Amino acid sequence: MSFASLASRSGRSPPDRSGAPGAARHGASFRPFFLAGALQAVAVIGLWGAAFPLVARLDPPLGPAAWHAHELLFGYVPAVQAGFLLTAVPHWTGRRPLATAPLAALVVLWIVGRLAVAGFLGLGPFAVAAVATAFTVALAAVVTHEIVAARSVATAAAVVSLAVLVVAQILFHAAAASGHDGAFASRLALAGVTAQMMLLGGRIVPAFTRDYLVETGRAPMPDSVRRLDTAAAGLGLFALVVWLGSPWLDDAAPAAGVVLLVAAVLLVVRQARWAPLKTLDEPLVWSLHLGAAMTPLGFFIAGAGALLGDGALAAAVIHVWAIGGIGLMTLALMTRVSLGHTGRPPRALRGSTAIVLAIALAAAARAGSGLVPAWTLPLLPLAGGLWIAAYVGFLVVYGPLLVRPGVTPERSGAAPAGVQAPPAAALTRHPDSRRSSSRSRP
Repeated sequence: MSFASLASRSGRSPPDRSGAPGAARHGASFRPFFLAGALQAVAVIGLWGAAFPLVARLDPPLGPAAWHAHELLFGYVPAVQAGFLLTAVPHWTGRRPLATAPLAALVVLWIVGRLAVAGFLGLGPFAVAAVATAFTVALAAVVTHEIVAARSVATAAAVVSLAVLVVAQILFHAAAASGHDGAFASRLALAGVTAQMMLLGGRIVPAFTRDYLVETGRAPMPDSVRRLDTAAAGLGLFALVVWLGSPWLDDAAPAAGVVLLVAAVLLVVRQARWAPLKTLDEPLVWSLHLGAAMTPLGFFIAGAGALLGDGALAAAVIHVWAIGGIGLMTLALMTRVSLGHTGRPPRALRGSTAIVLAIALAAAARAGSGLVPAWTLPLLPLAGGLWIAAYVGFLVVYGPLLVRPGVTPERSGAAPAGVQAPPAAALTRHPDSRRSSSRSRP
């Protein structure tokens, strides 16, 4: 699916002043941030699980658990969002991509934030908070400026998750400065990102599935039912608010459990209409389905925990959404962007299935380590090892695409039988777009 075609449908075209292929003109933003995000994902789990005592000699401003949560939610997630949004927004708005110098400044700002939080810069708590939050604030400012300058009201939702992350990160550092663990701030960040994944998934998963089925000559998906989609997304958002406040609901916990379970059912019905079983031979598509399924699975677990008063279930949902939902969806998008915006056909490279399954098993192992205490000791390192293996796998399989020049469709080779070669800029549809064209690419 081409950003260029989506931009033309919205009445704008990405600027072309270089004469270079689209992947070269619009491909710079995702490269450093996807590489940095994948390296960050490996480092956070590796250091937390094995080497954090060495880092602790630097007297970092956060303890191991708080540092682990902070760097996944406020380090890894914003890096992937930066790669995605800074690549997508020029196509949505028709404005220039971010120039090299501002892009480099954002990358440096992200790196400085990571060093500050790890204690390498020797800053005090308030300085660490300012430096660590500066990247997310700057990214939100850049994206907001582009959207406002283009008067693209329909894309304004792109900054909402960033705004939630900024607020959550400020609350996190305020809690840390006052001696608290920042649990509410972490929950707020997780709820905000899960909401983004749920809404984004509601657009891209059926769109990519529909296009894949058309291009491979398979039976089409059922027509969408807008009332069902709206009800599922709306109740899902409300259920996230309920989940956010669930630790303080007390006697209202059973009612909250019902809301969470109903939201789960509606989201499952919505996703069942996206024909997930017809995509099992293409990891680029079924990985998106698997990532999207983590949201209702989390609601089922949270709802059961609320109804049964089971604290272990309530804790498990955090890892289902953080590892399964965020991990799967971000990796699925990173692999697709890495292919499409370097001019390659949108077909998974060898090893992609292992990458996706490693993340899924990591989520199961981490959630299971809390649900089955007798298995906690073996499951915790297993979850960490699988997470690291998935991101090392991404760096090995897709990392070379992020450091090599993009290719033209002629150089990338012929597409598989029955599949048209994609344009260089294959990622997702414009937020204004409600329908998928048979000429679009998955």
